[in-house]
Amino acid sequence: MRIVLAIVLLGALVLLAVARPAAAASREDEARVTVEAVLDRLGVDRARIKSIYIAPEGFGQDKPVHHYIGWVSFTDCKGNLAIDLTQTNAVRTIYTTGDCKVPGVD
Repeated sequence: MRIVLAIVLLGALVLLAVARPAAAASREDEARVTVEAVLDRLGVDRARIKSIYIAPEGFGQDKPVHHYIGWVSFTDCKGNLAIDLTQTNAVRTIYTTGDCKVPGVD
């Protein structure tokens, strides 16, 4: 009986370990969708974009990601467009760094 219980508990732990990264990936995918929508709303020319990186923020060992920031790099300037999201992927702030300019963003 103890062996069966131990196997069941071990199985549950394995399932939790597998589900946690999948949930984090899903939240990151949702953040990426929000960042893409903001880019569309701002009318950013996609040919100008070098890369988009979704960075987890406020996380620690064995703790979930608190929120994400989308960092958009451009081919025509040094710097980024930053799109800071809340836990629910609502846009908190949008700003540029370096010499990058995006119409409608300070």
